[in-house]
Amino acid sequence: MFSFYSRKPNLLGIDISSSAIKLVEMSKKGREYRIESYAVAPLPDGVSNEKDIIEPEPIGEAIRRALRESRTRLKHCALAIPTSMAINKIITLSASIPPAEVEAQIALEADQHIPYAMEEVSYDFEVLGPSINNPDMIDILLAGTRSENVEVRVAAAEMAGLTVDIVDTETHALEKVLRKLTNELEQYDSVAVVDFGATMTSITVFEQGRLTFSREQSFGGRQLTEQIMQRYGLTWQEAGLAKKEGNLPENYISEVLDPFKDNMVRQLHRFLQFYYASSQRESVSQILISGGCARIPGIDEQIQAGIGTPVKVVNPFTQVGLGSKVSPVRFTNDMQALLIAAGLSLRGLD
Repeated sequence: MFSFYSRKPNLLGIDISSSAIKLVEMSKKGREYRIESYAVAPLPDGVSNEKDIIEPEPIGEAIRRALRESRTRLKHCALAIPTSMAINKIITLSASIPPAEVEAQIALEADQHIPYAMEEVSYDFEVLGPSINNPDMIDILLAGTRSENVEVRVAAAEMAGLTVDIVDTETHALEKVLRKLTNELEQYDSVAVVDFGATMTSITVFEQGRLTFSREQSFGGRQLTEQIMQRYGLTWQEAGLAKKEGNLPENYISEVLDPFKDNMVRQLHRFLQFYYASSQRESVSQILISGGCARIPGIDEQIQAGIGTPVKVVNPFTQVGLGSKVSPVRFTNDMQALLIAAGLSLRGLD
C-alpha cells in the first residue's frame, strides 16, 4: 500500500492535515496541467494531534464533505504520511548488484535503518541513479513508516467511499508538485522548502535536485489564531475569521503579528541549524516557503533579512489551468495550502 511507484490514472490527492482535509483533482492534456476540482474541509478539534489521527470517523466525514464540495466524480485517491511519521533515508548500493537482488538487499538495509520490528512496518524505495560522490554506486531513497499510520488513513478514506491506490509521504508529494510544475529544484545547487502548516512546520532540503534532508516540528498558524483569541477575547471561530479577513484592531500588527513573524524566522533558523549539523554544508542557495503562513505580507523579506539567504513564496500553479468547477478567487486564497494534495493527485498522471 505504501508505494512510490503504483500508477493509477486520475487520482484524487487527499492531504489529511492537523486542521483540515485538502482535496485536489488534477488532469493533464498534452503538456498542460489543470485543477479540475478541489475543496478544503475543516476538521473538528480533537480528532488529530499534530497529524496523529485519534478518531478516524470524523476524518472520514470531513473527506465526505470535501467530496461533496468539490463535486468530483473520482473514487480513487492517493494519501500521504506526515514527514514526522516517515523515515526517509538515502542508502547507497553497488551499481553492479544484479537487478533481481536489489529488493533483497534493500530489505536488509530497511531492517537496519527503520527502528521498528519489520512486521510492523510499511516501506518502499526509489532508485535515484548514480551516486553524486561515486559513480560506481547508486543512490536509493528508502521510505518507511509504521503500518498503523497507513491503516488509519486508509480506513478514514474508505469510510468516505474511496479506494486508496497509493500511500506516499508528504515529503515526496511536495517534491512531486515542485518537480512537475516548476523548475525550482533544478535551478539551484541547494534548496530548502519550508511548509508552514496549521500546527506543524516542515523543512525539506534538495541538493543538486535530490532530497537529502527532511524534518518536521510543532509550530504553525494555529498559534497565531490562539494569540488573537487571548489578546482580544475572541472565540476560536471569531479569531480565525478575523485573521483571515484582516478585521483586527490597529495594535494587532505590532503586538501580535510582528512577534509571530519573528518566531517564524527563529523556527526556520533552528531548522537550518539541524540541517547544517547533519550535512557538510553551511548554507543553502535558496529558501522556498509555502503553507498558510506564507501568505502573511512581507514574511519572505523578513525571513531573508533574518537568515541571510534569498527567500521567495513558491507558487507552482502559475502555469496551471483551472476547470469550470474551480473559483479563481477562492483558489488563489487557498492554493498555498494545496501543494501536498496536488502532488498526490499528480501521482495518477505519471
